[in-house]
Amino acid sequence: MTTPDLLTAALAALPVLLTAAVLLAGRGSLLAASVATPAAAVLALWRFRPEAETARSSFLDYAPVLAEVLLILLFGMVLAQLLQASGAMRRIGDWLLASSPSLGAGTALVVLGIVPFAESVTGFGIGVTVGVPLLAHMGHGIVRAAVLGLCGLVMVPWGALAPGTTVAASLTGLDLTELGIATAGVNVVPLVVVAAVTAALSHVSGAGRQRSERQHSGRALLATLGWTALAAVVLGGGVLAANIVLGTPPAGVLGSGAVICVLLVLFRLRGTRAAADAALGRALLPYGVLTAGLLLAQLVTRGLAEALPAWLAHGLAAPPLWLAIGAGTAFVLMHRAQAAPAVTDPPAQALRRGLRAWLPVGTATGLFMLMGWVMTVSGMSAAIGTALAGLGPGAAPVLSAVGGVLTGSNTGANAMFASTTAVLAESADASVLVLVAAGNAAASISTLAAPSRVAMAAALAASAQDAASAQEAPGDAARRERAVLLRALAVVAVAVAGLAALAAGL
Repeated sequence: MTTPDLLTAALAALPVLLTAAVLLAGRGSLLAASVATPAAAVLALWRFRPEAETARSSFLDYAPVLAEVLLILLFGMVLAQLLQASGAMRRIGDWLLASSPSLGAGTALVVLGIVPFAESVTGFGIGVTVGVPLLAHMGHGIVRAAVLGLCGLVMVPWGALAPGTTVAASLTGLDLTELGIATAGVNVVPLVVVAAVTAALSHVSGAGRQRSERQHSGRALLATLGWTALAAVVLGGGVLAANIVLGTPPAGVLGSGAVICVLLVLFRLRGTRAAADAALGRALLPYGVLTAGLLLAQLVTRGLAEALPAWLAHGLAAPPLWLAIGAGTAFVLMHRAQAAPAVTDPPAQALRRGLRAWLPVGTATGLFMLMGWVMTVSGMSAAIGTALAGLGPGAAPVLSAVGGVLTGSNTGANAMFASTTAVLAESADASVLVLVAAGNAAASISTLAAPSRVAMAAALAASAQDAASAQEAPGDAARRERAVLLRALAVVAVAVAGLAALAAGL
């Protein structure tokens, strides 16, 4: 492969550098995408000049992926707003907390079960908004609750039914299911790191309340390690099995759902009891409709693959359809119960809030995806990958991690760097599938250190502990957020270093 001259490589990297500059200046992903995408288009037409017919054919293949991702984001955000405004999330969380026999067990349930489940269903960091208040309510301090909640984003490759992984597969020409399986394999590295951090922080919180009981603390450490290891094994194994059997989009839902079910059954066998009532059933119904509908559609379309037209089979099993049905179910339930004390807003207002929240997120994501397509079809990504080939395949996860931190989204990071990663793999004669999977995992785990998510987690943890936050000086909030960011970056650094070492060995 011919090495591009320095000017060509620099021009190819300019859209990425513009994105980084705008984001580092604190101006937000929407402005970054609005600046970088037109710049990529101008550079492509001026310097790289893709063939018109090739670009047209490529866009016709890519446009359905673009539309599907934007619809997943739309209905996912609407569903999240409806569940929050109806009080459904709090009802589910309270019940799960009442079911936990100890701090370590409850923490494992939240970090490796509840947060990944909420993130797999709705995405956009919604798992953090569910998990952090629960962790603070359990007794973790503000910083620890925020860091633990962020660690629950370990299954972001399957967040919001996997649009980020879908983008990576589309831009690199890989099969989505094969990429999902490969990502589940390499994602063991971040999962082990997150499990170790979860166990350590859980034990520190528990020991802090019972310092004089050393024997109890020793037993508590072993119990915490046991619960966390069990949850991590079930999560990793469940996601891998679901990818193999049912495909990538529902894998995160099923893997994290398996963690919740297994731990709750074991909690009950240990004598812990939590009352389930009709309100809990109503709160769970939208999730149930979404999960059951998606799985049933997958099974039906596979069984009738030869009898159904391709467009109908794809439409029936499409994640946006079932997210829309789940959101519709939540809207109907909320409308019927809008006089209940748990409901904080009218359903129409929650719906409008979801639409308003989607506009900047959807616009930025769509623009980043278009930028990724332009850079791929024009050869700009290939130029960057070839220029970086001398660094070896180990550079790919690091590059993807930078994208994850900057954009706070594996969809945005994959749109920018998945094609570059594929070129790096080809230049190093390494497996494209495994290296793109490693980049996908690195981009995903790095989103927990994105400044916007760190700020959100720290604020949520503080608001869940009103008494503590009310006594803070004005500078305490900034110091607390910085402490969360440094710890999140440390988690990301260890996980990405492991992925880079794995990639370097290809």
